[in-house]
Amino acid sequence: MIPTIKATFTTMLPAQGRAAKAGHLRPQFRLYMSHSLVGILFLLLMGMSSCETLVNTIPESKLPRTESQLTVFSFISPQDTIIRVKVSQTYPLFSEYSSSPGTSLVISDGDTVVNNIDSFATATVVISDGATSVTLPYDSREQVYSLPVQRFPIKAGMTYSLTVTDGKRSLQASCTIPPDQVPITNYTLDTTLITSFTGRDTTLRLSFRWNDIAGKENYYRVRAYELFEYSEVNVDSILQTTRETRKVGRSYFRWTDAFSSGAFQNDTNLDGTQFSSPQGRKPRVNAQYVESLVNNPVKPRRGPVSKGLYLLLLNTDSHYYRFHRSVQAQDDNPFSEPALIYTNVTGGLGVFASYNQSVRVVRP
Repeated sequence: MIPTIKATFTTMLPAQGRAAKAGHLRPQFRLYMSHSLVGILFLLLMGMSSCETLVNTIPESKLPRTESQLTVFSFISPQDTIIRVKVSQTYPLFSEYSSSPGTSLVISDGDTVVNNIDSFATATVVISDGATSVTLPYDSREQVYSLPVQRFPIKAGMTYSLTVTDGKRSLQASCTIPPDQVPITNYTLDTTLITSFTGRDTTLRLSFRWNDIAGKENYYRVRAYELFEYSEVNVDSILQTTRETRKVGRSYFRWTDAFSSGAFQNDTNLDGTQFSSPQGRKPRVNAQYVESLVNNPVKPRRGPVSKGLYLLLLNTDSHYYRFHRSVQAQDDNPFSEPALIYTNVTGGLGVFASYNQSVRVVRP
């Protein structure tokens, strides 16, 4: 039963006529409000009922069925010291795994794919150059399949294939290392003072330029970081002693238009021209910066020391470029239509891509 809803209504009338007028208007107003609210409540109840019916009455046989697929992420380069391959698997939407956290894949600035939850250690991962093949062992600490390049060198201009299987499923992918390292011709570096709630700080601003290789289809990515040495302090509460250990860290530049084509560029309609990076920014490494990263219990005896700026220009293959641009497209506009993530893998999902990297070092 729907409860009766009453409403009061008072008009601004002279005192002598208020009772008669109010008695005339109040019944009509009460009737109007009752019909309106009953109609709204009826529609709400019907909507709730229809939603509940939609969920409860779809038979399981009508739900979409998908199979779990292997996924692979790997970026190879002649300048790397280790070949890394991250293997995981997808979980069907309506499966026993759907209530679990699932797989979390993150692509860091260094292109190392990090899996925070899932680990797939039972696959066989083989990389080949067409003449020689080698199986990559599983590294349980890093949760990737890895191999030092001394055991299987990656060479510019060569084509490599990757095969992953778990006995029931298998996937394949291939890529060709770009033959050329493209040098950075010149750069611009300056500093600016930034005032914030925490005080004044120095920000580095960087941009650099290079010449496109004429007559070839080229894809580029710009990166840069500051290499620095800093102290990590450990306290022994029993012996009341401290131990200071020196470590090396990297502080990456952020590009002002990293979510546009600025950090990733290609020479379509620009063959043979000069290219320039967007402006990169990062705070200068100092004691305050390190303290925000490392929660030392006591102040270190030695402060951070900069080892130089590393300017990187990646001459990438089309797979590398298209994959990263498709990932960026997911974040460019939250109101846009969902876009598919690029994959060059057959029999699964993911990407196997390559680049040839040049480096220019700016010493402090």
